[in-house]
Amino acid sequence: MNNYLDLKLPVQSSTFEVVGHKWYIHMYPLGDQYSTNSLSLFLHLHSPKELPDPESGMMIELTLSILDQKNGEHFSVTGRFVFAVAEKAGWGWSNFIPLTTLKAPSRAYLVGSDCILKADITIIGSSNDG
Repeated sequence: MNNYLDLKLPVQSSTFEVVGHKWYIHMYPLGDQYSTNSLSLFLHLHSPKELPDPESGMMIELTLSILDQKNGEHFSVTGRFVFAVAEKAGWGWSNFIPLTTLKAPSRAYLVGSDCILKADITIIGSSNDG
């Protein structure tokens, strides 16, 4: 994500493909309505109508990370979520990382004003499998 420090409004990543599905990350650089002083990150399924089992949805395991660009000590959060046709919201975390941690000089999450986000997505199965 380029020019993070200049961002005030929510932004959306480019669409990317994982396991045959298109996704994007929605980022609130100053936090969403449920957080204060935290970066909020959410994964969205680009075309939920293309799910193989639209009745039950698709369960995934998601790890979102901000990469430490110098020290290799990345900040990551993992969770399991169900994406379904009826749901338009993304899944993720309102309080992903405190802004003080993100901007800490001892960390290299921001180099210049740029940060690198990584999404690891594993499809577990339909939400009825579990």
